[in-house]
Amino acid sequence: MNISFHIWKNNRAIYSKFLQHNTLEQLNKIPVGFNNNLIWNIGHVIVVQQRLVYGLSGLPMNVSDELFQKYKPGTKPETDVDQATVELFKELLMTPIEQTIADFESGKFQNYKEYTTSKGFHLGTAADAITFNNYHEALHLGTMTSILKFLK
Repeated sequence: MNISFHIWKNNRAIYSKFLQHNTLEQLNKIPVGFNNNLIWNIGHVIVVQQRLVYGLSGLPMNVSDELFQKYKPGTKPETDVDQATVELFKELLMTPIEQTIADFESGKFQNYKEYTTSKGFHLGTAADAITFNNYHEALHLGTMTSILKFLK
């Protein structure tokens, strides 16, 4: 699992750079041809990781239900976010990593409810979910890179 955690940390460092190097206006802008923006993608990967690993293990997620409902699969940006949300996302991109690693290493994810993703990936364990999460986050990173081309 070390490589999966390493990839996840690197992905999240890249996501953090989007927050550091783009204005609030750029983070909120939905370019023509897209149905979401940079900040929605960041919120989405934060809540999906929590659902895939914690929620499907029957454990409380480390994000509020309000945040989950706003960024879960099937949602889209409804309003612009403020700077306080950007600051929250800066924290939520990084802090869950060490918590998830510690919880994984301590065996906390024992009662995983098997799940098949919308892309047809079968997740039978939390380890599967952690590995799949990297794929999911990479897809959204690609979308964000495309969005970025329309913002500069």
